[in-house]
Amino acid sequence: MSSSDAKHALRKLEFPFRAREALSRIEQLCTVHTGSHSHNSRQAELANDLITEFVFCEIDRRGSKRRKLTCIQELQLLEVLCDYLSYPGGNEAGRNAVFMFLFPGSHPNRSRLLVKLVSMAISTNNSPVLMATAILMQQLSCTSKFSLQLANGLVNDYFVLVPKSVDRLKELSKIAPLFTANFLTAVTEMYGCCYIDKNEGLEWKGPPVSLLEVITEWVSEQPNLCITALLVDLQPALPSGGIPMPAVTPYAGLFKWTVLSALYETDEKVCRLYEQLHLALLESLIDCIPSVSKRPEHIISAQHLAAIVPSILDTNYLKSDEQFHNAIDRLGQAVQLSLHTKSVYGNKQELLKQLEMLPINRLMNMVLNAHREAI
Repeated sequence: MSSSDAKHALRKLEFPFRAREALSRIEQLCTVHTGSHSHNSRQAELANDLITEFVFCEIDRRGSKRRKLTCIQELQLLEVLCDYLSYPGGNEAGRNAVFMFLFPGSHPNRSRLLVKLVSMAISTNNSPVLMATAILMQQLSCTSKFSLQLANGLVNDYFVLVPKSVDRLKELSKIAPLFTANFLTAVTEMYGCCYIDKNEGLEWKGPPVSLLEVITEWVSEQPNLCITALLVDLQPALPSGGIPMPAVTPYAGLFKWTVLSALYETDEKVCRLYEQLHLALLESLIDCIPSVSKRPEHIISAQHLAAIVPSILDTNYLKSDEQFHNAIDRLGQAVQLSLHTKSVYGNKQELLKQLEMLPINRLMNMVLNAHREAI
């Protein structure tokens, strides 16, 4: 069927039925390859045309902008997307290809809808939608602007605006482990130390306590959660010719939280949570090694660990000796266990050089002495 015929047939249908039919046609375009680059480019262009006009209704048949979907229409579209992605059988790679066309990361309004879609999927335990989202986050990078916007939207939905809904998330790590792991990697970028005013140095921005509680529970109960992205083979779920992007674990980001929290947090309950999370991360590193025994060194980036050092140094003059040495002790524990379990990849020599910039600390000196010659 030609492009004009496909559009003419879809225009005879009413919303949201035409959105569902359009998704099927888009999947056909995504799964049929001729080997001709120009032909595949035309297919991709038609797929985007169908999405713009018939799925999100962003333009009319003349190409003019249309009004935004009403709240009811948005809900209908979200239900269509959930049903489409979770329909039994079918071509998973084709559906994931469609999902990537739907949410390329360059449409603010679609990003807003994606947050609603994922929230709906979480509330209904729709693992196929969460899996498709996890793959998209990993392909675009879990630390990309797109993934951070998604993570921020979910944090607002579940931990800020409606904190009573947090209980729904406690089982998320079992229902959708890859999504949870990639969400963790994204959310660690949202909190920690940041410069509010260049003249006043770093300021601590900790995660909501309810989020910290859930994350601590996830990591404590599922030691392998943080390495999920390393264990899942994305190749079968990607379109033909798709290349899985390198996975990034949340270890360094979570260690950053636990280390820097020792410099800032004073609330006893919050301090205990960070202590529990720190211990859970250390135990997780030990427990997960058998699962990735072939390539354990790809778990934590040396660069990401080293990036914690400047944040400690920039706050030195503001903190007590006890706070300061507690932070260095935690970093020393993280580095020692990471190196001992051969979990670190990247420039380890540069990591040690950064650690040597820290003031004298007994535990850190032991770590440096133990690994200086071995690296």
